[in-house]
Amino acid sequence: MAEVVTVGCKLPNGLLIDIGGKVNHIVGANSSNVIGGYGLTEGVDKDYFEKWLKEHASQPYVKEEMIFAQAKTNSAQSKASENASVKTGLEGLPQDKPVEGVVKDEEAMKAKG
Repeated sequence: MAEVVTVGCKLPNGLLIDIGGKVNHIVGANSSNVIGGYGLTEGVDKDYFEKWLKEHASQPYVKEEMIFAQAKTNSAQSKASENASVKTGLEGLPQDKPVEGVVKDEEAMKAKG
């Protein structure tokens, strides 16, 4: 039986990873099982995922550990909790003051007088 890993992914919609035409869906932060902002996908073939990681080693989401694998689910949960502060750059904007120059509608109306 092939060795499997649990993959953590902090990207909002996860990833479809493809090696040699075999596609796996890795869940992301929109999953129902989220820890530290990471969706967890259990039962991913270890060799398959390691080959994918090697091919994508230069990608920022791999370098910054927005996607990672652990041999055991509880280890993946721990790593996800430890990496909770990792930012993807794809987080939602704060609604009270999203970015410079953008204000809530009611504030714009007050400014117009």
